[in-house]
Amino acid sequence: MHKKNLFIAMIICLFAIVLTLAILNFSFGLIVYYLDQTQSIWWNRYSQTFLMCVISIMLASLVYEIYIFRKGGHSLARQMNARYLDISECTPEELVAVQITETLAEQFHIVVPSVYILPNEVGVNALTAGADDTDTVIILTWGALQNLDELELHGLLSYTFNQIITGEAQQNIRLKILFSALITFNQLGSEIARRGFRSDIKQQRYKFETVLIAVGGMIWLMGSLGLLISRLVKYFTLSGRTFKNDIQTQALLHSDTNLQTLLRIYVHHAGSQIHSSYSESIAHMCFANSLSPQSWLNTHPSIKSRIYRLSPHLLKELQQEKLKKLTHLTSFKLFRPFEYEEFGTTHILWSAPKPLPQLRLANDRCAEHEHVYTLNPAIRKNIEKPQVVMRALQTATGVREVLVAILMIRQHKAFIPATATATVSHAIIEALQHIDHRLHVQIFLDACEQLTTMPLSMARKFLTRLADIIQSDSYIGLLDILLLEKVKAKLNLLPVHMPTSSDNISTELAILVDALLHVQHLGQDSQKKRRTDILMQLIGEDLTINQHHVDLGLILHHMGGLLLRDRLKFLYIAEQCLWNDRVITQEELDVLELLYWRFGFKSHVMVDRVLNHNNIMIM
Repeated sequence: MHKKNLFIAMIICLFAIVLTLAILNFSFGLIVYYLDQTQSIWWNRYSQTFLMCVISIMLASLVYEIYIFRKGGHSLARQMNARYLDISECTPEELVAVQITETLAEQFHIVVPSVYILPNEVGVNALTAGADDTDTVIILTWGALQNLDELELHGLLSYTFNQIITGEAQQNIRLKILFSALITFNQLGSEIARRGFRSDIKQQRYKFETVLIAVGGMIWLMGSLGLLISRLVKYFTLSGRTFKNDIQTQALLHSDTNLQTLLRIYVHHAGSQIHSSYSESIAHMCFANSLSPQSWLNTHPSIKSRIYRLSPHLLKELQQEKLKKLTHLTSFKLFRPFEYEEFGTTHILWSAPKPLPQLRLANDRCAEHEHVYTLNPAIRKNIEKPQVVMRALQTATGVREVLVAILMIRQHKAFIPATATATVSHAIIEALQHIDHRLHVQIFLDACEQLTTMPLSMARKFLTRLADIIQSDSYIGLLDILLLEKVKAKLNLLPVHMPTSSDNISTELAILVDALLHVQHLGQDSQKKRRTDILMQLIGEDLTINQHHVDLGLILHHMGGLLLRDRLKFLYIAEQCLWNDRVITQEELDVLELLYWRFGFKSHVMVDRVLNHNNIMIM
């Protein structure tokens, strides 16, 4: 199929070259006729020489491209000044990309392609090229490594592997060589004109600068015809294969990770644009459009169109979420054009019962149980539990009772609904009350692991029951909602990972900071100072918020969709401002560990680091 497509593209390209020569000859004839009216516009005595020069330049460009790409994808990487990712010298972000590449290559039983990075490109994109299996390369932009988490990067690289498996990577190189003849004058004119611009104004200017700009501009204008025809040919012959590749990638992995990557690009400020001088010639090799979104006849469809093709209902739900988010915007932001509002979440499978609670700001639980040093995770997990609890964890009904009982103990009993206590064994409650309260969260997590799948209606009803308990006094805390998020994840009711922008979540971020400060055992003045320090580093202002009707689960969902660096920045600032100079308690460590999990990070390394820091503080 690719050979057939390449043959068709070659025929169209030859026709395009002939058409370009005819139009250039006609334009040249107009100039000659203006100078000498005796000459014909279509053919004059200079036409043969002019056409021979143009054809010679095109052939020279074609031969040069063939020579350059004799080593396939590696030659393209060197031409674009891409840096090879050596596993022994990689940064953590680069190492993740190399490891995913090796995993996918092993999964599909192909030779591991070399991975390169374009260090100066902030757009999220990737391209694949190679003459055969031994010289196939994947070139990632710096923005792809810095802005995509592991799931989204997996989707991006999966798309490139689909191109390798289907043979499209080999076709990409041949198409670049084939179309190089059409864009030769455009690139040549750009290079000449660039010589006329001096980036350093302190250098002595020379008198031919204006001439170079004028000559380069004229050559670029002549080459724009070939560029336009090249885009036209690519648009009609290659634009349809992007949709096909998206669908094939989903079928290849039986997942929608490439859809998550498209959503991230959709909210990314730089999009997928590549600002290299080769962005025109490599457009057909890329995951997404490498040119400006305003460019005509782009090889790739828009990101919005691709999202709609993969998930037709998704954009409708995103529009509904935009309308919901308008209630959180200031009056000034309401006057911004609707299409510029970034979306936050997709369809929420379960919502918290109404009315929504307020944020609990006063830690009024028993201090003798909460303000204690942390237990070693291995000891806490293996410590002997009451026999009645162990027996309960062996049945599905007992597991649900344990989950309900632990959340009840964490609340004020006077506010617990009567329907919640009626179905929980008093023996379980009494057994849990007579053990160290630091073990409750560990037992809750163990019970979550034993929780079996339920029908959708039953799972929603159970979540609503738990939510009624944790907000039974009309207040809610961060640890309680994080425990509820664990249950949602086990029941497959956690909202779909949805990338979001950080522009419009300053209010939600301030609410999350207040909820995080609630679990700290700090004085009022110290708490206020640390809140100011955190918010000034995150959003640049000490934001005052209305803490009524708080949905912490939705806020965590929005925060989990931020860029990788934004999530790491929040966690880093929280750690530095809250625990850099004091020992962390068990509840604080549980909150931090669950936050790492909810934001998509592995938390065991963080727990070991915090415990080591605690030991140093105690000593």
